[in-house]
Amino acid sequence: MNKFETPRVVAVIQARMGSTRFPGKVLKPIAGKPLLWHVVHRLEKSRWINEIVVATSVNPRDDALVEYCKAEGTRVVRGPEFDVLSRFARAAELTDADVIVRVCSDSPFIDAGYTDHLIDAMLDQACDFVQLEEGAVTAHEGIDVFSRHGLDKLMMDVAEDPVAREHVAGYFRLHMDFVPVARAKPYPALAKEVGRLSVDTPDDLTFMEAVHERLHAKAGEATLADLLLLLEREPSLRKINAHVRQKGIAPEGGLVLIRCDSEGEAGAARVRRMIDLARALRDRQSIGVTFALTGSEQALAAVQAAGFEAERLASPDAPMAALSRHPDILVLDGGEGLSRSDTEALDIAYKVAIEDYSDRRLACDEAFYPPLPQAQALTWSGSKCRVHTGWEWSLSGHAPAGSAVRPASPVLSLLVITSDALVGRLANALQSLDPVFRARFVLGADCKDRDRLARSIVRLAPNFETVEGANGLATEFTSSDAALVCFGPVAYDLAAAGIPAVYLSQNESQSGAAAAFEGAGMGISLGLSAQDKLIAQAVWSLLNDSARRREMRAAGLMTIDGLGVTRVATALSAALTAHREHHRAVS
Repeated sequence: MNKFETPRVVAVIQARMGSTRFPGKVLKPIAGKPLLWHVVHRLEKSRWINEIVVATSVNPRDDALVEYCKAEGTRVVRGPEFDVLSRFARAAELTDADVIVRVCSDSPFIDAGYTDHLIDAMLDQACDFVQLEEGAVTAHEGIDVFSRHGLDKLMMDVAEDPVAREHVAGYFRLHMDFVPVARAKPYPALAKEVGRLSVDTPDDLTFMEAVHERLHAKAGEATLADLLLLLEREPSLRKINAHVRQKGIAPEGGLVLIRCDSEGEAGAARVRRMIDLARALRDRQSIGVTFALTGSEQALAAVQAAGFEAERLASPDAPMAALSRHPDILVLDGGEGLSRSDTEALDIAYKVAIEDYSDRRLACDEAFYPPLPQAQALTWSGSKCRVHTGWEWSLSGHAPAGSAVRPASPVLSLLVITSDALVGRLANALQSLDPVFRARFVLGADCKDRDRLARSIVRLAPNFETVEGANGLATEFTSSDAALVCFGPVAYDLAAAGIPAVYLSQNESQSGAAAAFEGAGMGISLGLSAQDKLIAQAVWSLLNDSARRREMRAAGLMTIDGLGVTRVATALSAALTAHREHHRAVS
């Protein structure tokens, strides 16, 4: 006998704009419609569901989500941002629900038939939660079905449990004796294991767009069964987001705040490598990332385009709004802004320095350096900081070059990356060389009077070209045979891409670092104050020595393998886990 006479079934979609891994994802478009539209559209096909409610937070950032729901005629319930359980309790009370279908807003391929199958099983067996029979598999994800009694028991008995507060039904799965659990028979149409089908990162969104394109489907037309057939025919589609890790039920994740200086070309390279680190944290470690940047609007746009929240600081000593979100880890990349005392005063559990030579490194818990002379000369007296030094910790904003294919060209290509103040001088120095090679001068997105400078460079020689306003240099790296650069973070990118370089230095620190790169066989250091004639001679010699370029390419690929960001992300995740375990042990 069904314990509900006429059950009122309410689907509660948990959604907010402040996702730690992919902010604003619920309103990102798939096939022309917001992700949330896909979820609601599919739930409306259920024969059981009486009402659909979106449970979001009272955080002002969710106002846009509320306005969207109002325009769509979808009911909204608001509650505490980090207490999902209380939002569900409020939604159940306001809708007088007997049965709750918990729905994740990041699952665009919800299947109404499968949802009804679970509801049928729970009602038939008069239980408070439902799972598939032991050993049964399904491709479906993103929903849980439970009774109002089960929800009330969560609120009364375990309302402070972190799993119950964040994942609600996840508590039932971890504690199968908490309430009576029904067992649903396998659902043949979806009885396959295909991995993640949710949208947690920008690459997941790209996967969903690709699926709709391959199915020639408009929004809402394709079914989960259609998707499974497509993946059988074209399994290579899974490569788009195969690297993204699924978040588990147990409390994990966290939030990292990256503080980065983005001024000039060195700053642009820092931003590129920090975006790579952020991706590794988000996609591989399930850790959210937000940025605080000094520098240009272009750097801010690049971070936001990569799918991360970011704020642009008005000055190096401006307060960071992201501190109000209580980040677990602070990553510092760049020399301006915070002092040692400022860093010590921040109420953040774990602080990390990236190639930082200022005194604030002493206030950090962990620091990472390549084996440069200035790093090896640092003293750490009185600091608790754990220091990692080695080429394996070098952070490059360029992916490993193992799979890159260089286009064949009879004309060698030289990439020139330097400060805006120096680029004109270098163009004049290289003008004296026989124009049998192509020289491409990178002009930063924040370069003043960029158009005039570009025109003056291309007038100097028929083989001179400019690259203007590029957010990334991956395409340029693929087609470059050598580079002329002012030493800085971009030198790591070039080495990771296997591009031999001539290094210019503007201070003793840069000169020492460039000498270390030369010692490792990755390039040629011209030291401080190199004259124009020496610069031109070094470039000409390198372009005309193919054997030396091959040796330098091999040395770069071997020394800086492009996996430094992955190693650092793994170390930060381990540190966060250790900190939490210690906190639990002493509390």
